[in-house]
Amino acid sequence: MKSNGRRLCRYVFPAVGGLCVTYLYNIIDGIFVGQGVGYMGLGAVNIGVPFITFVVAVAAMFPMGGATVVAIRMGRRNEKGANHAFMTALILTVLMSLILMAIGMLFPCQIARLSGASDTMLEMSSQYLFYYTAFSVPMLLSTCLSVFVRNDGSPGLAFWGMCAGAAANIFLDWLFIFPLQMGIIGAAIASGLGQVISLVVLLSHFVLKKGKLRITRISISAKLAGKICKRGIPEAISQLNTPVTALCYNLVLSQMIGDMGVSTFSVLSFIFSLANAILSGVVQGLQPLWGLSYGKKDAREMGYYFRAGIIMNGILSVLIYGVLFGFDRQIIAIFNRDPALIEMTSAALPVFALSFFPMGLNLVITGLLFSTKRTNQANVIAVSRGIVLKSLSIFCIPIIFGREAIWFAAIASESLTLTVAVILLRIKQIKWQ
Repeated sequence: MKSNGRRLCRYVFPAVGGLCVTYLYNIIDGIFVGQGVGYMGLGAVNIGVPFITFVVAVAAMFPMGGATVVAIRMGRRNEKGANHAFMTALILTVLMSLILMAIGMLFPCQIARLSGASDTMLEMSSQYLFYYTAFSVPMLLSTCLSVFVRNDGSPGLAFWGMCAGAAANIFLDWLFIFPLQMGIIGAAIASGLGQVISLVVLLSHFVLKKGKLRITRISISAKLAGKICKRGIPEAISQLNTPVTALCYNLVLSQMIGDMGVSTFSVLSFIFSLANAILSGVVQGLQPLWGLSYGKKDAREMGYYFRAGIIMNGILSVLIYGVLFGFDRQIIAIFNRDPALIEMTSAALPVFALSFFPMGLNLVITGLLFSTKRTNQANVIAVSRGIVLKSLSIFCIPIIFGREAIWFAAIASESLTLTVAVILLRIKQIKWQ
């Protein structure tokens, strides 16, 4: 088990770091926009989150589904089949990024309005969407390649590639927003250029032929593309939690509280994104290990990684909540120092952050199921968590218990989802053969 422990650290820590860095793009934008533009700009960035993260979530099915197929085929020593799956996932990601770029650049105002933008936020929100989606190709490709670089034996490079982009994003955010006074447009362009740098670093893995996967010409197989999508659907649905949460909260808060309510949730959503990155990173690091174990039919090894995931996400949830509870006002002030915003957000944060405890367990269970071809069960959990229960909780709880109770929606939906997940695991005992 010592070798398993070393392998666990080698994959999980870079995965957590890499995913945190990925989510930091929007968080850093939020920090610089909040300080350089104001709380209205902060809310405008959050208006763009539902659409951007929706497409990113849909596109996540390709690298995660492809990585599952690649890991299983590598475990069976089918390297040619693994490379075919990798290239298929890569091509599907390119196609999705082109669709995102076209829609985002042609209809930014309509998307912002549908996402809950008020008249005062509409212009800034549409500008952010237009320039952010202009960089859709490097944005989705860098995320895709980071998954495959990690699966191809270079988790460290996957991490440092994302770090390079994040470092560039921080510098460019400062340059464009403060000295050059480009406002919210500068934040979007800074994020895009950071993604370009990440993509260049990650491509070096394939250019220098460091692993077994190669970028080559292939014939697209509809059957393989369907298999990749099927394996990746649970991950895509799980990631839909972010856009569904943002959209529902934006729509409800804009009607109940107004722009200050939307700006309050924007701070909460940035904090949620980082917590989700940490907890999801554990699962993404475990994914290739589960796939290899499944391919080898090693039940004992798979059980070890499952228990490790539960323990790690449990501990991380406690640590995250402790930091947020102890330093809530200081953390909120990083985004904006408006007294009314700090007061409202600090009152909501302790309740909202309770959802991180069941969320971490839900992510591990879903990840295990889709990594071992238990797609139907994984889909049930992911749909319950990310779409059905979350939207119902956000819309219904404030109607039943009053608008102050809206921040309990997250913990309610995650807890109900965990109940569903445990029941499914007990009814349908997992068999590894």
